Amino acid sequence: MSYTIATRNRTNNRASANGKVANVELELKTPDGDYLCTSDRVYTERSTIIQDLDTSIIKISTFDKDLGALTIQNAKAIVIKNLSDICAEIFITVHDFKNDGGGGGTNTDVANSLDVGGGGSTPFRTMTMLLPANDFIYLPNNRIISYSQNTQATFESGGNSAVGRLSAEPKDLNSGQEYIEVKAFSSTYFGGANILINDGSHIAISDTEMPVDDGDWFKAGDLLHIENGEIVEVESVSTNTLTVKRGMLGSNQAQIDDDHKISFFFGNKHLAFDNGKCMTDQNGKFAQCGAFFGYGRTADKVIDGIVAGSVAIGPFYTEGGFLDFGLQNIKASDETGLTASTTYTFHIVVDEFNNGGFDSVSSETAIAFTTDASDTTFAGSANAVLPKIQARFDALFYDSSSGLHNKQVRIALNNGDIRVTSLSNHSETIVGIGNVSGTTPFGVGRFPALGNGSNGGASGVPVLQGSEHGGGTTDTIVYGPASTKAQETIEDPVSGKVVKNTAAFLLDDGNGNLLHNGGVVGSISYVTGHCEFTCPFVNAEFKVMANTLSAHAGGAKYLASSFNTIQDLRARSVNARKDSKIELILLG
Repeated sequence: MSYTIATRNRTNNRASANGKVANVELELKTPDGDYLCTSDRVYTERSTIIQDLDTSIIKISTFDKDLGALTIQNAKAIVIKNLSDICAEIFITVHDFKNDGGGGGTNTDVANSLDVGGGGSTPFRTMTMLLPANDFIYLPNNRIISYSQNTQATFESGGNSAVGRLSAEPKDLNSGQEYIEVKAFSSTYFGGANILINDGSHIAISDTEMPVDDGDWFKAGDLLHIENGEIVEVESVSTNTLTVKRGMLGSNQAQIDDDHKISFFFGNKHLAFDNGKCMTDQNGKFAQCGAFFGYGRTADKVIDGIVAGSVAIGPFYTEGGFLDFGLQNIKASDETGLTASTTYTFHIVVDEFNNGGFDSVSSETAIAFTTDASDTTFAGSANAVLPKIQARFDALFYDSSSGLHNKQVRIALNNGDIRVTSLSNHSETIVGIGNVSGTTPFGVGRFPALGNGSNGGASGVPVLQGSEHGGGTTDTIVYGPASTKAQETIEDPVSGKVVKNTAAFLLDDGNGNLLHNGGVVGSISYVTGHCEFTCPFVNAEFKVMANTLSAHAGGAKYLASSFNTIQDLRARSVNARKDSKIELILLG
């Protein structure tokens, strides 16, 4: 029985920056079947180094962001191939990190500099391995670190810091605001001093340079909320001065004073800045540039950014937000029993709940509709009763004086019943109906009866499939189920096993893509935390999850104190009587 492993680096002429792209494949052939592992990533740059080796240790390459001799810039895939029939020894030097042992949930990752061999303190660790003749190593990226435990008894992760773990709904990050203040890290997450405007002479409306206490917290593309109510976009950062675009997302430009507070604005760029809710728009689109919902920034940039693959967005608010009439077997062509050419009125509240009833809500709206002279069916034509009510909902959407202004509401038949649905999917989505004034449709024909205190409803209030709130005859309202998030786990109906409800989430693949049900729907920058997506969940709030403040966070870093990539590669021939030869292939 034999097994064969082969690599194939394919180059073709698909369009790219240099006219070619590269793909990596790993093929394993066995008597039991063939296995082909392929990478979906596209590489547009290639560097190759071929080196003869004797028994001395030779540096093959150094990894650095700056171009120079033997320097590799941001390698996205690495292949080390032995071209000879003599075994080689490969040395990979990396940076060592550890949990700083802060305790109390404040632990972050730091460079771990120790005297490990009597030669003085160093943060670098070297791993060696033998590479036999004609064999190879494939590394999917240069992001390799050494990670030491803080305590011997606990094995820890370089990509998961307790204090940097975000798992929250944006509405809960700052009491329902869409921004969070930029604060230095201290004993609690970002609980230290505010990073403020630093300009004693004030920043005039026409100025685009914005001095701040510490520019290391900010990156190009950030959206910031200033204490004067203005939204600005960072174009560039020079030490402690930000160059910005003023008055973004419909906000008003205004003078910015010294020590004004600065916040990361993480509201949806596709909605007005003062929308009041962090949610998708009516097409399911969302984009935010407030770090990662205020997370993933540090002053020293050592553990700055988001851990690749750790992002999950969801579940979304998609359940509830409707009210059923409680009818059965209704068809579109059925007669309602309402009188032709007659105006009927009922009252509705959408996306606002109060246990006190109509008297305690501000969005109570009278819906007055006039039946057609000839068609009084439920939905038999465009002039039928339900289309008439829908026309009033649609008209009030544009009426700034109405409680339904900018609220999409639908009334339609649903499984033989009538359902009124709010097309919002935020955390306050709910529908309530009551009967207050005018000629009521309830208790007429096939419309549900009005309560009389003995048939399950308060006197004068429609008996609908919901819960009554409020008191008295005129202010009681019946609410349907409020919106809720989809379940994070579900029970498999066949096995009974509780499994993760992955369909409720947008998931990060570690390559900067956000996936839903396996398809790419958006992107995430691990360096800035900015993200955008288009998903099936419209007008919906959601939950966000990610890991920050750990050694694997952010992009490739080459700072002396935060190398989270390979430091350098070296090699030698193992055999003193014959040289070896290796080829280093780097794709970028």
